[in-house]
Amino acid sequence: MVCIPKPKPDQVIRHEIVLGRSERELIEGALVAYQVNRIATPTVALLSDVSAMSIVLTALGTYLGFKYSIGSLAIDTTQDLINDFQNQYDAYKQTPEYQAAQTIGVGAAAGVASQLPGGLPLSALIRQLFG
Repeated sequence: MVCIPKPKPDQVIRHEIVLGRSERELIEGALVAYQVNRIATPTVALLSDVSAMSIVLTALGTYLGFKYSIGSLAIDTTQDLINDFQNQYDAYKQTPEYQAAQTIGVGAAAGVASQLPGGLPLSALIRQLFG
């Protein structure tokens, strides 16, 4: 088999595809849907895993100013874990530490943590998340 060298091109032809506004909007919508799916799928998988959710709730408890303890509970579902978290948080709100922090306005239970940047009270957010 003899190899014949390929001749160099003597001209360059450029093809350009121009999309209209409706095509660009369709592509933008598809890109947004793809990006949301790439974020939502692992997030849902993380939140449905009991061990990962326990880490998230422990961090949330620390942010709220109390120590969330899973202890030796045999928790099988994330709903059981969330219910346990809510029970411990409700019990914490009855403690003198929490009441004092609410009164003087310092600590993680009050002050900065009592109001989110958008103006939504943290307790309302907790009620929305945990019923």
